Amino acid sequence: MRVTFAPDGRTMVTGSKDGTGRLWDARTGAPLHSFDPQAGMVVDVAVSPDGHRVVTGNWDGMAHLWDIVTGALVRLFRGHTAHLYGVAFSPDGASILTASGDGTARLWDADSGAELRRFAGHTDQVFTARFSPDGGSVLTGSVDGTTCLWDARSGSRMRVFPTGASSVAFTVDGRHVITGDWGGMVRLWDIASGAELRQFTGHTATVWDIACSSDRSTVLTASADTTARLRNIQSGEEERRLTGHAAGVNGVAFSPDGHSIVTGSSDMTARLWDVDYHDTVRYLCRRLLRDFSDEERAQYGIADTTPTCPL
Repeated sequence: MRVTFAPDGRTMVTGSKDGTGRLWDARTGAPLHSFDPQAGMVVDVAVSPDGHRVVTGNWDGMAHLWDIVTGALVRLFRGHTAHLYGVAFSPDGASILTASGDGTARLWDADSGAELRRFAGHTDQVFTARFSPDGGSVLTGSVDGTTCLWDARSGSRMRVFPTGASSVAFTVDGRHVITGDWGGMVRLWDIASGAELRQFTGHTATVWDIACSSDRSTVLTASADTTARLRNIQSGEEERRLTGHAAGVNGVAFSPDGHSIVTGSSDMTARLWDVDYHDTVRYLCRRLLRDFSDEERAQYGIADTTPTCPL
């Protein structure tokens, strides 16, 4: 299940293997309405920067554009010859990026549905594609053992990073990229030099999604090992491990205010978390009227032995 927040932070969108996308109230967890392309699994979702539209990437190889308020289908994007794996809006909302098993990523005009540009050069499936924060570059990750940086305007390839990637992200300053692979390794790369700067170890299975915090301090990763992990970008240290899903975690996102995290899983649930677990602990302590159990301490990453909820 892929997940993302709307820009106002009050709603979330999920995509699922049941073939639908859904809009949810982020505060109450109530479903608001569905986006039903009737096109097989919804493998990825994205919300436009103005919060008015949703794009879903579907197993039939097409992307579908929806009105977020009414749930009405606005437009189809046709042309790929294999499954879609990723979709993204450009920062200005004018174009949509798709990644496909046909070995290409493509750029589409969001208003007309016309194909604007094709990023071709990978020799195997393209699993993921993302825009840089300024919209000038596109990053694609492939099964072919490479991750490529492209000029979004010309379609020319500017740099090749020597790693295949199941997930990719730009840091918010646009100076670095982060890749996740099928073995669970997460890597930080310098765009200017192409050098690998850091490895983030710990995941034991495919890293399906990556998100970076707006304050540039942390990176959040989702893995098939059933966990999401929050790490310090500078030190590489794991700051928090989110556990509890009964299957792989396919999607992660930070809320626009940076205070919350949403995770989506193959167990068909999405979960909302506080970025700072102390906020969660304080909330629970006010209601539990007891200390945490050993299992609860493990769930929230509490390592010390002093009482969590002092009476």
